[in-house]
Amino acid sequence: MKQIEQIRLIHKAFEDEPNHVATYVPENPYADVKEVLETVFSKTQNLDESWNEKAKVEIATHFLSDGKFTMCPGTDTRSTSVGDLAVVCYKNPDGNGYKEVWYKVAPAGFEKWFDKQHIANDHLKEKYKKGGTA
Repeated sequence: MKQIEQIRLIHKAFEDEPNHVATYVPENPYADVKEVLETVFSKTQNLDESWNEKAKVEIATHFLSDGKFTMCPGTDTRSTSVGDLAVVCYKNPDGNGYKEVWYKVAPAGFEKWFDKQHIANDHLKEKYKKGGTA
């Protein structure tokens, strides 16, 4: 199983420009990627309070029950929604940087973002084509 180094959360569903809002490091880097993505999604919902505020408390208290967030300065705090992106960064076997796999939040779960259907239909494909893999 591949080692997940981090997941970058990018809000783009309702924005004019994509916005990197947080980076999540899972407690278990060898966990199933779909389970980790579901954890990121559930932790970034504004249910009773802002998920941004909850993440700040976890950062301040070093509470690492199931991973940790690094918040990006000046980011919005809306809930993660269908159409937002998660960039899963795996340890690069060649040693430089990360191997990235991009996922889009789907109506149910997540789907890889760079298959033929998404490249043909997504207006931001050129902006992210260099960073994504199929």
